[in-house]
Amino acid sequence: MDNLNELQNTVHQYRKALDAFESRTGHLPQQVEARGSGEEREKIAHMDADLSVIEARAESAALRARIAKLESQPMFQSATPSSIRGGDVNDRGSEAYAARWLSAIVRGDSSEMRSLSLASSGAAIPTDLERRIVAKLQQANVIRGMCTVSTIDSKRSIAVENALPTTSLVAENGSMTASDPSWGTQISVVPYKYVTAVQMSQEFIEDAIGTGGIGTGLNYVADRMGLSIGLAQEEAFTIGSGSGQPQGIASDAVGVLLASASQVTDLSAAAVTTVTGDNLIDTVHLVAPQYRASPRFSWLISDTFLKVVRKIKVNTTDYVWKVGNEGGITGGAPGTIYGVPYRVNQYVKTATANGNVFAIVGDFNYFEIFDRTGMTSMMDPYSAAANHKTTLYMYTRTDSHMMLTAPFAAITC
Repeated sequence: MDNLNELQNTVHQYRKALDAFESRTGHLPQQVEARGSGEEREKIAHMDADLSVIEARAESAALRARIAKLESQPMFQSATPSSIRGGDVNDRGSEAYAARWLSAIVRGDSSEMRSLSLASSGAAIPTDLERRIVAKLQQANVIRGMCTVSTIDSKRSIAVENALPTTSLVAENGSMTASDPSWGTQISVVPYKYVTAVQMSQEFIEDAIGTGGIGTGLNYVADRMGLSIGLAQEEAFTIGSGSGQPQGIASDAVGVLLASASQVTDLSAAAVTTVTGDNLIDTVHLVAPQYRASPRFSWLISDTFLKVVRKIKVNTTDYVWKVGNEGGITGGAPGTIYGVPYRVNQYVKTATANGNVFAIVGDFNYFEIFDRTGMTSMMDPYSAAANHKTTLYMYTRTDSHMMLTAPFAAITC
């Protein structure tokens, strides 16, 4: 009982901290690790550690008793709201909702999962679980850490200006001809759906999760799902065509847009190994100075591209890449290319094919990810019932777009 009381108290403090973050910032609770203050992130990390210690310390006899109680319930009988305590059973941030969702998973109760569903979508997952998945998704996704990430609740079209309004220097009492900015470009944001499935034996669910809260077994599943979703979205954010999927920042389509704006260093179908120091310098200076001053002005490159740049030499003996105060192409700072920070992405293309984007540099404030509000879940206890397994599906929706071409330039094949 002491362990249960301690667990309930920790979970209560956990939710208070998340509510305080949401009230202070207006962001969803699951974004605390990406957008919270240092103090908030440290507090959440400590409570995560406390939860793990409490759960690991729980007595096996108590766990078996909880499982036995669950097994005594009818397989497909929904729990009634009056039988659950700890808040609104329809509020996915409440203890009651988390207990109800976990109970449905443990019992393989598809009718209960349906009762948790909203309209045509699946059952929304508990807030704490979503936050943990999002944290893993952030770890697996390089581009998310570079660009602007927004949360939307529907499809939408975003108007983007083509030209600025007129500003003129005039004499006293002089006149000018004003012009409005041009808004000829409309970017359509369509959250594309990603689904991740994990198949779990009923023994794993019962032994690892229990009903006292989010247990270590479910954390493991959340971690794996988060990494899988993150990698799938990272590929789309990098090379997605923009047709039936997000638009990738280093995609062929973006290469065409930048080429039409004369913001491409074309290697004329040559391999990535032909990149020179001149190519790097020329590409950076294709971007206007006001964008180069941004803290988010960065290179996005492959590991192969990085290796090629590090091997650039003078007179075949002296490497151009130097660190510290030795000067060279890093501009006196390690971890930069011509003074510009870089991030390595496994999906940037390296093959010698005409139009491939080998590297892109720019202000990533102008590449935006649009996440549809909330993750949902669906449970299938039937398809693998012969093996006593349940399949848990997790759904998330997102889109990405280059909002302006001017802040970017690329090295293409």
